[in-house]
Amino acid sequence: MKINSTLLALCMILLFSSCHRYYTSSSFSEKSAKHKTVAILPPQMVLTGNLPRTMTQADIELLEEKESKLFQEALYNNILKRANQGKRSLMVSVQPYTNTLALLEKNSISVREAWTKDDGELAQILGVDAIVRSSIQKERFMSDLASAGIYTGRRILEAVVKNPVPTPVVNKTNDIRATCSIVSNGETLWNDAYKRQSDWNTPANQVIENITGNFARHFPYRKKA
Repeated sequence: MKINSTLLALCMILLFSSCHRYYTSSSFSEKSAKHKTVAILPPQMVLTGNLPRTMTQADIELLEEKESKLFQEALYNNILKRANQGKRSLMVSVQPYTNTLALLEKNSISVREAWTKDDGELAQILGVDAIVRSSIQKERFMSDLASAGIYTGRRILEAVVKNPVPTPVVNKTNDIRATCSIVSNGETLWNDAYKRQSDWNTPANQVIENITGNFARHFPYRKKA
């Protein structure tokens, strides 16, 4: 009974640590009826927590901008991947992310500046009806090496005592909180949010794929089944 209770508790923790909540405006259909094209902006990246001591502020900013572009590309690809799956096909065009980046650069808007620039102005510059704006916050706890060390140590100890070893030490490397919104004419028409964890055994590209895949699954602008 004790084991079953423990398993149930772990399942609940996993469920809530990966839970999501998404919002769609009650007037979404009305206000998006004439939308033809949307653009996915590079997400705002914020890296916090126990960052490597060797990283300078310039290094952190460079990494934030690099990961921002990776998330942008992944979200674009995942939305298109699911565009015509099932009966609810996508009703708008998604501007290629490379075109979005090129237009931002042409108008002297850096990736970082795009994070806070006025939504209406960006929509006009990009020639779209709505923009997809995201934010990703990664709180770092330890390196992959330290995470793997804790995992290995726990497995060795369990092999010695021949029983699972309860331990308060968690070997996650990052907590990742992400939001995604569709904004048009100064109004948020849709919003989704997720929280994920990563460890030494979860590649960064898999984390990105999981988060953007979930956003893409709930992305609106779908024909009714």
